[in-house]
Amino acid sequence: MGSEIYRVGIYLRLSREDAIKEKNKEKVNKDESGSISNQRDIICKYIRDNNLLLVDEYIDDGFTGTNFDREGWNRLISDIENKRINMVITKDLSRFGRNEGQQLRYLDYFYENNIRYVAILDNVDTFDEYNTSNEMIPIQCFFNEKHVRDTSKKMKASVYNRRSQGNFLGKTAPYGYIKDPENKYKLLIDEKAAEVVRRIFDLFVSGKGISEISRILTDEKVPIPSEYKNLNVGRKSTAYGIWDLRTISDMLQLPTYVGDLTQGRSKKPSYKSKRRIRPKKEDWIICEGKCPAIIDRETFNLAQDIYSRNKNQGKNSQDILLKGFVYCKECGHTIGFRLQTVTTKTKGEVTRCYGNCNYWAKHKRYGVCTPHNLKYFELEELILGEVKKMCKKYLKTNDLKNVLASSDKTKKVLLDLEMKLKKLEVEVEFSSKKKEDLYNDKLEGIIDLEMYKRMTNRITEETLAKKDEIKEINTKIYNIKNNIIDNDKKYDKVIKEYLSMKKPSVQLLSSIIDKIEIDEEKNIDIYYKFKPLENGY
Repeated sequence: MGSEIYRVGIYLRLSREDAIKEKNKEKVNKDESGSISNQRDIICKYIRDNNLLLVDEYIDDGFTGTNFDREGWNRLISDIENKRINMVITKDLSRFGRNEGQQLRYLDYFYENNIRYVAILDNVDTFDEYNTSNEMIPIQCFFNEKHVRDTSKKMKASVYNRRSQGNFLGKTAPYGYIKDPENKYKLLIDEKAAEVVRRIFDLFVSGKGISEISRILTDEKVPIPSEYKNLNVGRKSTAYGIWDLRTISDMLQLPTYVGDLTQGRSKKPSYKSKRRIRPKKEDWIICEGKCPAIIDRETFNLAQDIYSRNKNQGKNSQDILLKGFVYCKECGHTIGFRLQTVTTKTKGEVTRCYGNCNYWAKHKRYGVCTPHNLKYFELEELILGEVKKMCKKYLKTNDLKNVLASSDKTKKVLLDLEMKLKKLEVEVEFSSKKKEDLYNDKLEGIIDLEMYKRMTNRITEETLAKKDEIKEINTKIYNIKNNIIDNDKKYDKVIKEYLSMKKPSVQLLSSIIDKIEIDEEKNIDIYYKFKPLENGY
């Protein structure tokens, strides 16, 4: 390993799960867990015994190993880039991380940048070419991640069972409730907030819309739920303090308010992800009669009927062709249109239509966005003219009929890609089982260590290659789905409609236009479903 001077960065990590285990143990100090200190002691002894130069330490206390976006780890990589350290030491590979793919990629990064890496308890030293433990790194990484995956499955099953029994396991109680001080798994009514909940339901069933309820509560300066509960919501936007329509909508549909404790309304798509998604309503965990009711069932059911009826009801939508297509370029919300019938001296009764940014219209008194005043019929004439012009040029230059017909070929390509993707995903999943089978074969003496290492390494390499291929296929599928023309009509008829545009339907426009963006200066951008020509359309 030569006489090179190694400038060491020691990396120390403790996961949230390990931190919970440490909870009842004696801490070295009030800011640091005992495990972190134990890791430091082991590494510092190794540094002393091997005459290495300690430059800095990088700590992530309470961070999962499946995600490498950690403050301490990012600082370590920055110091490597800046040539401050050329050696990294951890207690073992699991402190480094528990994400097989990411670990192997970072080890490649260390190799490419001539960074020596040592995991003491796993006897790993990447600069020791005679160290056979280095060959076991992919296997150890696999089992480190498997540990997290298995733990996640067990925790999910445990949480589901406890929730199904009517235990509340949320971090904070739903708005209108507090946790019972004597039993944190039970809810009690918070009368002050419950009055707001009752008022929201009363306003709704009396005929007030969600937008109007938002304005009433905001004007009266009723604290929004996050403000009322003193939650840390991070950076406050210009709309902070305004009752969000989604919040009110969610409250109106929450069965908890009639005493049916409802949980599981959001979840992570995987144990590696920070993102949360909303499951379908049928996947919620609802336990009848497991918490006190704020709203009587008759009022709640009436609210559900009104909500369901209003959800799919678009006022005068049949008269506004571009409804739902036009967006504000500044804030990304839709442009809303309203019809007005007025009586004039010369023309008698005349129908006019005006448009504004919906977000501005709902919250204009709070200074969010700008009006984007539009005369609808002028806009419609302009848009249809531009689409007609584009169709003529496209047909003349690129044979639109063939472009549309090619969508059938595209659908076949998409089907082939989806089948290949499914096959690869099954193979990747099966590779984990093959590794486990090999490990059991080694334990039972069916294969020796050398064969075990060779076969496992080959499976790992194949799996990583398949994961990269899965990523590429997902990208291709996404691109195809966002550019494919959905065309179920005869091509000749579609082309004729494109060019005539005498009575275009919403369905016809949907096959051509993805969306239209308009800024405050009335500049218009039309985004088409298929790739436009490069000469200005």
